[in-house]
Amino acid sequence: MTVQELLEEAHDSAAQLEPRELATELQAVLGQKLVAFALGDRHPKTIGRYARGERQPDDAAWKALVDLYTLVELLTHGMRRQAVRSWMLGSNPRLRGKAPIESFHEGKQADVERAARAFLANR
Repeated sequence: MTVQELLEEAHDSAAQLEPRELATELQAVLGQKLVAFALGDRHPKTIGRYARGERQPDDAAWKALVDLYTLVELLTHGMRRQAVRSWMLGSNPRLRGKAPIESFHEGKQADVERAARAFLANR
């Protein structure tokens, strides 16, 4: 399967999940604080509320959850789930030394996606 096909499959999977499922899965891989940081939410407990179905994300948060889940799912095709967190936190030369999670937080999801694609293509 090509990286493009993996990306499309990951996005399709993300788009079919409820916000609580997205938040639960992302918390399991990245942790509540990192998911909140990626989404630009200053309150990590909000992610827990999404996961428990106590609160629904607004449109921007919903899009960010889908985008982040897509990236995480894509990366799990090239590494163990535990390593995805390290990749998201590590300095990345394709992102000018920034951590992917930081670039995602800054709204540069497309840059992080390109870095993930390049990483997987070189594996």
